[in-house]
Parts: sequence; structure tokens; C-alpha cells
Amino acid sequence: MSRPTPEHATATLQQLQDDRERLESLTQTPWWAPVALGLVVGLWVGSAPVTDRTTGYLLALVAALLVASLVRTRTGIRLRRSGARQWSLAILWLLATLVLYSVALALGSLGEAAWAMVPALAAAGLTSLTVRVSDRWAREARGA
Repeated sequence: MSRPTPEHATATLQQLQDDRERLESLTQTPWWAPVALGLVVGLWVGSAPVTDRTTGYLLALVAALLVASLVRTRTGIRLRRSGARQWSLAILWLLATLVLYSVALALGSLGEAAWAMVPALAAAGLTSLTVRVSDRWAREARGA
């Protein structure tokens, strides 16, 4: 059996690197996922003072599950366990979103339902940013 040449070894390593980059591009979270989740949360917060809260909550939950399902279908990757850093981020996001929802409800009770769009936009931006940061942390943890 002959020994591989340095050129053959270099070519094989380059091919492996190319395959890794191709696979990584196929499994990246689509650009629209954080935007869609931000839109769902923003609409939920903004609708707080003008719709039935239970219906709004259920519609937002179904929409978020639909976005997650679409991402899984596109990438083939399931959500998996998160580390302490991501759990902390998720808890902070949840608390901030609930505060923004409460502000929207308060504005609605004061007869200023149109101003509920301010916390809605804040919730949408916060959600989109949180999803991007969490995704980046997950990639760093995987070593991608």
C-alpha cells in the first residue's frame, strides 16, 4: 500500500472543509425565523388591549409553533437542550415580554390603545434579537 502524498492529504482536508461549510450553510437558521417570531410576539403584545387575551395567546402560540416547525422542515434540525446561558436569556426575554404586555394592557385600560404599538414594537425587536443571540450561542456551543 502506498503512502498518501502531501498534495493528496491537502486535497482531502480541503474537501472535508468544503463539506463542513456546505452542511453548515444548510443548517443555518433562516433569516426570516427571528423576524417571524418577532412579528408574532409583537402582534400578541400589540393586540392585548383590543382583543380577547385567551384567543390572542392561543393564536400567538400556534403561530410560534408553526414558525418553529417551518425552521425544522427547512433545516432538518430539532431544538435541543439549551445551556444555562440560553435558559437565562430565555427567562429574561419572558420577563421583559410580560412587562411589555402589561404596559400594552395598561395603555389600553387608559384609553390609549394606539400607543400599545410602542411596547409591541419593542417586544418584536427584543424577540428577534433574543432569537439571533440564542442561535449564535448554540452554534458556538456546537463549535460551528
